[in-house]
Amino acid sequence: MLGKISSWLQHRRFDVDAAILGLLLALGLFPLRFFASQIYIKTIPIFLGLGCALYLLAVRNNRASPYAYPSVSRSVAQLLSIIGFVIMTVMVIEALHAGERSPLFHILSGGTGTLILLQILFVDDEDFRPSLLLIQILSLAFVIRFMALYTTQTYIGIDIWTHMTQLAQGVYNQHSLAAMNGNKHIAAPLYHLLVVSASMLYDVSLRNALYLSVGVVMPMSILLVYGAAKLMTPIRWAVFAAMLYSFSDYFFEWGIHLIPTSHGLLFFIAIIFGLLRIMQLDYDARDFGLLVFLSVAIILTHQVSTFIMLVVLLSGLLAQLLLRSNLLQATAQRPGKYRKREQVNLAGLLTFDLGLMTFMWSFTPYNGNSFMETVLLYLEETLVSSAGFLQLAENNSNAISLPPPTFTQQVVTYIDTMGFLILFGLTVVGCLYILRRKRMTHSQFTLLFATVVMTVFTLGLPMFGIRNFIPQRWFAFLYVPMAILAAFGVKYLVNNLNRQILVATLLVVAMLYPSVMVISSHGTIDSPLFPDEQGQLTYTESEIVAVHTIGTLAGSSESAPDSPVLRMDQPYNTVFNRTGAYPADVINLSVTGGATNHPMTVYRTAQSSASPKFVLVNRSANASVPVRRSILKERICRPNQSVLYNNGEVLLCVNRTI
Repeated sequence: MLGKISSWLQHRRFDVDAAILGLLLALGLFPLRFFASQIYIKTIPIFLGLGCALYLLAVRNNRASPYAYPSVSRSVAQLLSIIGFVIMTVMVIEALHAGERSPLFHILSGGTGTLILLQILFVDDEDFRPSLLLIQILSLAFVIRFMALYTTQTYIGIDIWTHMTQLAQGVYNQHSLAAMNGNKHIAAPLYHLLVVSASMLYDVSLRNALYLSVGVVMPMSILLVYGAAKLMTPIRWAVFAAMLYSFSDYFFEWGIHLIPTSHGLLFFIAIIFGLLRIMQLDYDARDFGLLVFLSVAIILTHQVSTFIMLVVLLSGLLAQLLLRSNLLQATAQRPGKYRKREQVNLAGLLTFDLGLMTFMWSFTPYNGNSFMETVLLYLEETLVSSAGFLQLAENNSNAISLPPPTFTQQVVTYIDTMGFLILFGLTVVGCLYILRRKRMTHSQFTLLFATVVMTVFTLGLPMFGIRNFIPQRWFAFLYVPMAILAAFGVKYLVNNLNRQILVATLLVVAMLYPSVMVISSHGTIDSPLFPDEQGQLTYTESEIVAVHTIGTLAGSSESAPDSPVLRMDQPYNTVFNRTGAYPADVINLSVTGGATNHPMTVYRTAQSSASPKFVLVNRSANASVPVRRSILKERICRPNQSVLYNNGEVLLCVNRTI
């Protein structure tokens, strides 16, 4: 019986079957949009169906000789590269003049990305210069990220205030990890040690040391994505994969919000490169030892990155076992430079890393218990109390009626997701291409398995109310295999898809992908293009001075434990908490309107000029929901309060009866 099943499977076209099933799945998921308004539920089925349809069209038009490649002349190719470098120069001048990444800067960034993609996709093979294109990609990556860092007076982000002002500063002051006692990062201190060491070596501040260490290496990791793709696909598509990853929104975010997630991402990309290398090439103990070293480094850097690494290694092991079974029969890869290596000891590496991770997490302190125990308790609580199909965060606000989203809000929502959706659609094509029996290799199947499993953690589990794995942190890691698979997919489309459909598809990708990624909320946390709809995670120098001054005026919360917490907007409250200035929380706004009733409030002008987050409360229904809106100063600093501090941008207002 098993023999008949195996024989039947070996004669099936897995790629075509999977494409048809994908279309049916897209049709089956489409009605979910009527039960939930979550953007991915509404859009994923559409792009899944488009990816499968494009692949089936390419299979139908499969020719013995590929279509003539659509290309531009050499003079046009040279002109595009020159224009790209000129625009990058203008971007630097504009950022320095405006003192921020202005709307014009964002527009020029997207336009330059389009020019680079046009060169990658449409320059003839004879005129294709991968080194020149990589220089353009790296130059643009550095310009975008370092203009954000240079023009911002303070740190960018939320978590970075804890890591730099508390943990790294403590290690720097005491010259010892003892400053991190009681914190979960005591068992994962490589990020903090790197920054402190760079500060001492370069004799610069911790902030500059961070930018000269992690900040410099982040855009350079694009070369590792290029190297990983080059092991498996022609050089044009390796450059294409590098460009896709370079312009991904979450990669932008972790390139300017430089925290252990960024450092862990660096090690993760290096692990992907090392893993694919030992699968594709002859390797020795030194190559495998380097992979072991990188896996240990990521365990000592970041817990979420560690878990994602284990998911990828497990995916590689499952792919290896499946390819060795009798259910699939892949043709052997031809001998040559990139010869397949069957005996990669992934089981041993996975066992070693899992054991080391368990050992480290078992004594890592976290919320009064070990990190391992706390994580398992949280997961158990979620599964018992709140897990269920379509248990989305938005369902928790049913007791409070919110106005329908404005047109601008809808546009921003689609901008924030469009880049991922384009990449997702191309990835679907790449996955189907890999399922062609003659294309099945261990390295490619590892990427496919890893992408599917990581997508389940990123998009699948949150549909059931399970967000314990912090899915938002996974996107930048997920983009690595997605970019490589997308390169496979576009390569297949170029060789097999109808010329008119192909050119239209490639132009849509080149025109939309860079622009929507660079102006998305995660790509512009320092200077959003839509400040009324997108959060800004930077602060002026006056706002940071106010944090320390107000903390001094308010005194120590330990000496006066009954004192009320400071109330203000989010994310400004996170700076007070993470710098240890004074306990702070978000202002509650009543659904009935009117002024707040908090005894100690902090107002900053950004609360009226932008749209930070507050909490909208319906006390009668005992319900609350976070909202983003601007608010008048009189609702925060009321007439019956005294102003104890005012530096022109920030006010501390306190009830006279306190």
